[in-house]
Amino acid sequence: MTDPRVEAAIDAVIKARGWRDSRWGDGAIGGFDYSTEEKKRHVIRDHEAEAREGKTVILFETGDYEEYEREYRRACIRREILAALAAADAAAWRPIASAPKDGSYVDLWVINSDGEGQRITDAYFGPIPHTCGEYGQFCDSCPEEGNFWVDGIFGHEINGEITQWQPLPNPPNATPQRTPDTITIPEVRNDRPISGKEGADG
Repeated sequence: MTDPRVEAAIDAVIKARGWRDSRWGDGAIGGFDYSTEEKKRHVIRDHEAEAREGKTVILFETGDYEEYEREYRRACIRREILAALAAADAAAWRPIASAPKDGSYVDLWVINSDGEGQRITDAYFGPIPHTCGEYGQFCDSCPEEGNFWVDGIFGHEINGEITQWQPLPNPPNATPQRTPDTITIPEVRNDRPISGKEGADG
């Protein structure tokens, strides 16, 4: 499964690179030499912002040509990265039908009975954890058997309309690597006692 964040980011970069000024056909980032005999002046302008705002938008200017060249490249790359990040964030939420149901922890978007959306972090699909060991024989709070969307922090079934999910973010200072579609954790179990071996009190 291809990560939709990556695909959205690629499309955003292609779109960013393809932008052209409707009048002059210039790219989004323009470099100009406004130097005079008295003063060197190299300017970087944002044509896309100018088309949107109807005025000159200067991103950077300097009298040093090497600095201008360096900052021009950075301005072009910065624009593409910002477009890619925004698109990736927008595509991070995926339809709940595509969510993993193997015990992987994910984040969920849930609509409550009042129609309000809420992000539930560290959720998984599986049995509701319960540790009394009696499973209805002596316990009146045993959860229903089966698999449900469970709040991995508080251990209860998640109520409401679950509409989207997304993978957990990488931890701080993690080594950059390809992000998997899901993050697998050890199986969440809800063991029941073996018949005839409940113990002296069973």
